[in-house]
This record gives sequence, C-alpha cells and structure tokens, in this order.
Amino acid sequence: MHNDQASFSTSNKFKTCSVVGARGYSGLETARLLLQHPRAQLTHCFATSEFNLSNSLSNPAAAKVQCLPDSKIMDHLTDVVFLATPAEVSLGLAPQILARGKTVIDLSGAFRLKKNDYKKWYGFEHTENTWLTKAEYGLSSWIGPVSRSLSGNSPSEKLIANPGCYATAILLALIPLLKNNLILENSIVIDAKSGTSGAGKKFSENLLYTEVAGECLPYKVGKHQHYPEIIEALESFSSKNIKAHMTTSLLPIRRGIIANIYAQLAEGVTADNIEAAFETAYAENVLIEFGSLQKKPELLSLKKVVGTARTHISYSIEENRLYVFSCLDNLLKGAASQAIENFNRISDLPIFTGLTHLEAMI
Repeated sequence: MHNDQASFSTSNKFKTCSVVGARGYSGLETARLLLQHPRAQLTHCFATSEFNLSNSLSNPAAAKVQCLPDSKIMDHLTDVVFLATPAEVSLGLAPQILARGKTVIDLSGAFRLKKNDYKKWYGFEHTENTWLTKAEYGLSSWIGPVSRSLSGNSPSEKLIANPGCYATAILLALIPLLKNNLILENSIVIDAKSGTSGAGKKFSENLLYTEVAGECLPYKVGKHQHYPEIIEALESFSSKNIKAHMTTSLLPIRRGIIANIYAQLAEGVTADNIEAAFETAYAENVLIEFGSLQKKPELLSLKKVVGTARTHISYSIEENRLYVFSCLDNLLKGAASQAIENFNRISDLPIFTGLTHLEAMI
C-alpha cells in the first residue's frame, strides 16, 4: 500500500469546485463536504431542475453557491468538476470538460470498466475509449498520490473514476487478503446489502416505504454492475484473477452498506496473519478501522459508520473458514467522501483532509 497520508505536503492553494447533479443524494453530500473543506471553494452547483442549495444544507456558505441548470455547465467551469450524474450523462459531459483543461471526478460508473462490456453491464455503448483508458480508478487507499499515477495523464487532463459503493466495501476487505495469499481464490462468496439511498433519488415503486419495510430482498442477482468492477480492481491491485459468487440485497434503511465475505483460508494461515495483512494495509489510514469480532464487536454496527467517512472491517475464523464484514456509508465512503479523498490527492493534501470531523448518525 502507498502511504497516502505521509506522502503529501500541505498545500495552501484553493481549488474552485462545482457539483453536477447536486440535487441527488451523493451530489448533495459532495456539496456539503466541499463547503466544509479547508482547501475547496464550491462556487457552482448544477441540476436538471431549478433548486437552491440553502434549502437542503444548513451551512450559511450554501447561500453563496450559484445554482444553475445543466445547460450552463460549460459556461461556468471550475478547476475541479464533480459529476454526480448517471453514467450516460457523465460519458457525454466528462470529455467536454476535460477538453477545456479541467479535472473531473466522476462518481458514476462511466469510466470504471477497462475490460468489460458496457452494453452488458450498463446498457449503453461506450464511445470514449481514449478517456476510458486514461481514467484513473480512484480507490484512494490503494493508488497513492496522483503524481505517482501510471495513467499517463498530464495535469490538465485528470479523470478520476470514483469507485462504486459496493465495490469500495468489498475491495477494501479483499485486497489485503488476496495480496498476501491468505485465502483460496476460488472459494470467495460475497453477500452485500445496502440502504435504499444507493438506488438514487428518482421515483421507483419498489423503493416505496411500504415496499421495502420489513423486507430484505436480493436484486440484480448475477447482474450487478459493480461485479465486473470488483473483478477488474482485484486483478489490478492484487494480481489475482478471481470469479466469486456475489449477491446484493436491499435493506429497509436509508443508508449504509454491509458486505459479508466468506472464503476458505489458505493452508497454515492464522488469525495473526489476517490481522497483520490489515495492519500493513491500513494502520496509517485514520479512515479505516479493523479488527477481530472477538476484540472489536462494535465494528459490525452500521450505526457506527453511517454519517462518517470511515470503513469498518471485522473478521472471524472458524476452523479453515474466514468470515469478513465490511461496513461503510454508501453515500459517503461509497461515493461523496471518497470523491473528496480523490480531490485531496490531486490537491497534494492528506487524503483525510476535511473528513475526520464527521460523526456517526446514532
């Protein structure tokens, strides 16, 4: 792992920022975090319909942000543009913004898949192969400073593909285990569950309160768009090519993800080896806490992470079977706060800048 936090010298420069899709859940969270950030100046927000940021955020600074329709994006470009938009929209917007020499942090899946078929997983043909190749996959705990990036991008053409929410929870748990050859690659089973905000803000009958209350229903079985993203990232960061069973289910809660991961231990692996792998990967990352269930049972609680930028990873061993649990806020670490971590990287700041003050919603 790159030591992200020790690698940066603090910058005194402000970057102007804007959020496209600011009325949506992740866009609104991104705007909220930027308003509190010591090195970001949020100047513009864009949405498909008229809105006022002050109506959604209590920060007095929200009143100073100019809120405009999407048609005005290219007239008011900032140093960094956050795209909290559907993948098809990001696909069209990002190249235009990048061509004007600006940085794009894309919270959608438009530039995450390097090898898999977009038509199969997202339902549209990808028309920007050049930018798809250049895009940096922004799993911030594992990629280090932008200056060390292998993407080949110049400072005037940075495109960061922010990871998906399920993918973030699962990758942070699995990469240390696979890199250290601690589990059998063909034994992995993933059972991940998310709150309803992960589906976005648009109306859908199956997300009505009366439909989700008292239920926990699997969806997109074998077809979730984060599956190929996870497989590609595991190959990239751990040099392992795996095929895992994965299901996703909807929890009757607003926000939060818990990814339950099961695997067989490699021969001779002990609890000390598991702990050492997570220690090596995350000991210096203040946004990730880990430990055995026996010592830290509180890490299983979604309430402890919802509202924060943290990830909690816990594990238990029974004979040769490993159980790993990864919890995070799908709108923060799974979207907005990880986008801020990537903003911090391109700003030569510690990745946790502007994120450690967030408190759990308990």
